[in-house]
Amino acid sequence: MDDADRLDVAVSGGSMGGLFTGLALRYDGHAVDVFERSTGELESRGGGIVAQPRMLDFLDAHGIAAPAEITTTTSRRRYLDRNDGVEREYADRMSFTSWDAVYRQLRDAFPDDRYRMGKRTVDADSDGRTATLAFDDGSTARADLAVVAEGGRSSTRDRFLPGVEPEYAGYVAWRGVTPESAVPAAVNERFEDVFTFYQVPHDLVLGYLIPGPDGGTATGERRLNWVWYDDVRDRDERRLLTDEDGRRREFSVPPGKLRSDVESRLRADAEGLPATFADLVAATDEPFVQAIYDLTVPRMVFDRICLLGDAAFVARPHTAAGTAKAAADGIELADALEGDVETALDRWERERLEAGRRLVAEGRRMGENYMN
Repeated sequence: MDDADRLDVAVSGGSMGGLFTGLALRYDGHAVDVFERSTGELESRGGGIVAQPRMLDFLDAHGIAAPAEITTTTSRRRYLDRNDGVEREYADRMSFTSWDAVYRQLRDAFPDDRYRMGKRTVDADSDGRTATLAFDDGSTARADLAVVAEGGRSSTRDRFLPGVEPEYAGYVAWRGVTPESAVPAAVNERFEDVFTFYQVPHDLVLGYLIPGPDGGTATGERRLNWVWYDDVRDRDERRLLTDEDGRRREFSVPPGKLRSDVESRLRADAEGLPATFADLVAATDEPFVQAIYDLTVPRMVFDRICLLGDAAFVARPHTAAGTAKAAADGIELADALEGDVETALDRWERERLEAGRRLVAEGRRMGENYMN
C-alpha cells in the first residue's frame, strides 16, 4: 500500500466487531487504534456461536487460529419429542465455537499498544475529511476514519440516528454453558456429534458442544451450550431483565446476575422439558437471559464515521450469523478502502445495508416460524 492510501483509523469498541475490523484494516496496511470502554478483558462474555465459514476463513488465512483448534462439529441434527425420544433426525454438518475462544484469538493477534482500555466514547464528529472521537476521560482521538463497533447499545448510533431503537420481539432466550465434566455422562452422550433440538409452539430449545474456556476441544475439555427461546408475552419482561442488584438491564442479564425468583421459575419450568434438556439446565450453575430484538438502520456512514456490527443491525440469533455479520462488515470495509475514501464508503454502505436488511428479515421470518 502506498503511504498516500494509508489511513489512520480509530475503532470505538473492542469486542468482536471492533477486533475483526481492526485486524482486517491492519492487514491491509492501515494504522488502527481500538478504544474499548471496559477496563478488563472480555473473555467471560457470551456463550456458544455457530462458526460460519467466512469468519473461520479469515482466522485461518491470517494465521490467527486454525479452525480445527477452536471448533467442535456435528454431523447430525436431531429433534426430540416430549418424552425424550427422537422425533426426527437427518444429516447436517455444523461447526461451533465459543465467544470467548474467538475473542481470545483476536485479542492476542491485535497489538497491546494499539488496544486502549477504559476509553468510553461520549461524542463523535466529522468535518468531512477527518473524524474525532471524544472519551469520558476528557481525551480525544483524531483519525482519517472512525469505526463505531459499540454493539447494540451504541451511544454513538443514538447521536447520529436519534429515534432508531431496537424493537423487542416479545420473547427471550434463556442460556447456559456448563463444563461437560459437570454433566452426567448419559447427557453428554446425547450431544456427541449431534445438534439437538426440542420444538413446540412458543418454545424452541437447542444444545451443542463448544470448546472449553481455554479453547480445548478434546473430550472432557469441552462445554455444553444450550439456548431456550421462550415466549414470555404473558410475563413482565422488565422483571426478567432486572438483575439481583435491582439494576434494570436493556438487553440481557449476565451469568450470576439473575434474580433468585427468576432463576427459580426458570429451573421449575425446565423440569417440563425433555429429560435431555431438563438435566442440562439442572446441571448449569449460572444461567442467563437475553431479550430478543431486531434493529435496522437507514444509514451506516456519516462523512468519515461508519457504524458496523450490532451498532447497525441486530438480527435474531436464529440466523446464527451475528458474529459472522460483524466480521463480514469489517472485512468488507477493509476490502473496500482502495482509492477515494468517500466512494469506497458509499459502495460499502450500500452493500452492507442490503446484507443487514436481508439478515434481519430472515431472523424475523425464522422467529415467527419457531415461536408461533
